Amino acid sequence: MNRERFPASGTKKWGWLAALAGAVLLAACDRKPAPPPRAELVPLTNMVPIRAGTFQRIKFPVTITRDYWIGKYEVTQGEFLSLMGRNPSHFTNDLSLPVEKVSFLDASNYCAAVTQRERAAGRLPDGYVYRLPYESEWEYACRAGATNQFHFGDNPDQADAYAWTGENGDAKTHPVGQKLPNAWGLHDMHGNVWEWCFDWFAAYPAQPLTDPVGPPTSKYKLFKGGGWNQDAQFGRASSRFMMSPSNGIHFVGFRLALGQTPPLNLPPN
Repeated sequence: MNRERFPASGTKKWGWLAALAGAVLLAACDRKPAPPPRAELVPLTNMVPIRAGTFQRIKFPVTITRDYWIGKYEVTQGEFLSLMGRNPSHFTNDLSLPVEKVSFLDASNYCAAVTQRERAAGRLPDGYVYRLPYESEWEYACRAGATNQFHFGDNPDQADAYAWTGENGDAKTHPVGQKLPNAWGLHDMHGNVWEWCFDWFAAYPAQPLTDPVGPPTSKYKLFKGGGWNQDAQFGRASSRFMMSPSNGIHFVGFRLALGQTPPLNLPPN
């Protein structure tokens, strides 16, 4: 029986096409998917950029080596409610009032929720987080370059233009941003509500410090800034008080900070 055979030229042609197809298939299999576009850092509208620098705390300099952002205002009840679905505050007649009666844990959870929302929206690259400010960041931003007890000077009798305190607060909180800001545009750094910081409470080390973050653990978290519940003299830039991180009270709130992800488990400094 006769069998029809392909000519030699046809065999070469089909072999060449098969090799080409195999090469294309192999290249397709080896091709890695393009990485997702890197998120661009777009801070929230009311975040104020703070440049690295040094301030004097008692006898020793404190240096911050990394730029960061801090909220122009204390976090309001409206902001907290819209993201967390609840309002723990004692004074609740106006959503522009600062949120208060929040524990350190509540405030930290809010910061984490903002971080998650902004990262999902492509406005927060890896390596940056919204968080509570470290005490050194808070004090540096509060002073705004001043070397006085308050960002407006040394006389607490001048606080009325800048702060809601025991002298003028009428025993309650007030809408954020009604008083004059400091030189860097931050409102209510003295008065209205005290503000949680990230650090555990401990005595200041008697030495110059660089990027201090406090001890790795302790019993209490600290808060700063003064509030409606106490006279202005207790709200100096260096003033600090402490409370259990699980407790909240109606004169303590917080403001956001934004910065590079800090290293964890640092030794006390």
